[in-house]
Amino acid sequence: MLQANFANKIVYGEGSLEFLEQVDMSRVVVFADRIFCEYNKDVLELMDSIFEKRSVQHWLFYDEGKEPTLEFIKENSRKLTEKQPDLIIAIGGGAVMDSVKVMEVYYEHPDITDEQLMDRFHLPPVQRKAKLLYIPTTSGTGSEVSPIAVIYVPTGNPEVPQVKKGIADYQLIPHYVVLDPRFTVTVPFKITGATGLDAFAHCIEAYVNKNPRNAFTDLFALEGMKKITANLPVVLADPKNLAARAEMQIAATMGGIALAGRGSGASHGSGKQLATLAHMPHGTSVAPPMEQVIRLNSRKCLKEYAEIARYLGVAASTDEEAVDGLVEEWKKLLAVTKTPVTISSLGISQEKFKASLETIVRNAQNDPAMKGNPVTLTADEIRQIYLNLNK
Repeated sequence: MLQANFANKIVYGEGSLEFLEQVDMSRVVVFADRIFCEYNKDVLELMDSIFEKRSVQHWLFYDEGKEPTLEFIKENSRKLTEKQPDLIIAIGGGAVMDSVKVMEVYYEHPDITDEQLMDRFHLPPVQRKAKLLYIPTTSGTGSEVSPIAVIYVPTGNPEVPQVKKGIADYQLIPHYVVLDPRFTVTVPFKITGATGLDAFAHCIEAYVNKNPRNAFTDLFALEGMKKITANLPVVLADPKNLAARAEMQIAATMGGIALAGRGSGASHGSGKQLATLAHMPHGTSVAPPMEQVIRLNSRKCLKEYAEIARYLGVAASTDEEAVDGLVEEWKKLLAVTKTPVTISSLGISQEKFKASLETIVRNAQNDPAMKGNPVTLTADEIRQIYLNLNK
């Protein structure tokens, strides 16, 4: 049996925040990115006016200010227990949105064990006490429509004290999504680029995933990549271009839907481990392995990569030439986003890289994202991906 899973409602376009006037709510907790709020006070003022007009009790809390950790999530879930909201709003990028998904699990099940939380697609019932309403401020993670929350969890290994893991369940898909391009205008160049690459990675890895083709979400993957290649350079050159911003929001959401339909792959599985060695945005960490992953996977899914290339407008007489063209399109995105793709340029020291190499190889091989990769990569192949980046 195949399936496609979507948010209950997605509203998009300028002014879509006014959708809050239609939502059933009486007690609302808002978790938001602090920096976004500092630069977008008008958004909070508009929300407050809607809440006050409807006599809705509401509270604002801020995110961790970095990639989410399980410790922060457990601690802040107590705020939900204290306030007892019937609607939880997340305003921010993937860090905020992923955090809130897991907080809501603890709100419903405060005694859930770490083992139960990590049992993918077997969570107890959630979103019964409170619905989730997501307002993404970046265009990339797709968390607003995905069943995944990626967070840092402790490992007990002093060399790599924390590792990224994905909490997964279709119940985590938010009930409501509000896509307003005005919310992404103040996002810095670096984050705009990183999240755009992340969205592309979601689309391409979902499309070639070893899970069965999905008649609904595969088309989102193709169109999402097309929108990104057309609009990400525009947004980076002209940050206030709301039309391009809107297209990037739609592309990112399409990537999240594609990811929910089939899953990710080796660029995520191997790239996430780089972020355990130095602080970097998620999109920056999954980008460096992509070209090598395409080449390795082409042994099995040359046809699918060629389909992507031709959908993007690559002219080629053979599938092999099409894949070469696809790689060139990817390199153009890396160039326009000024993304580092070597170990040193990512800020990872040689000492730390060499000391941690076998650990990140092992963690990559065991990462859940690897299960969806069309080719089962050996430890030697994964190690070589990292070694090829160390130039």
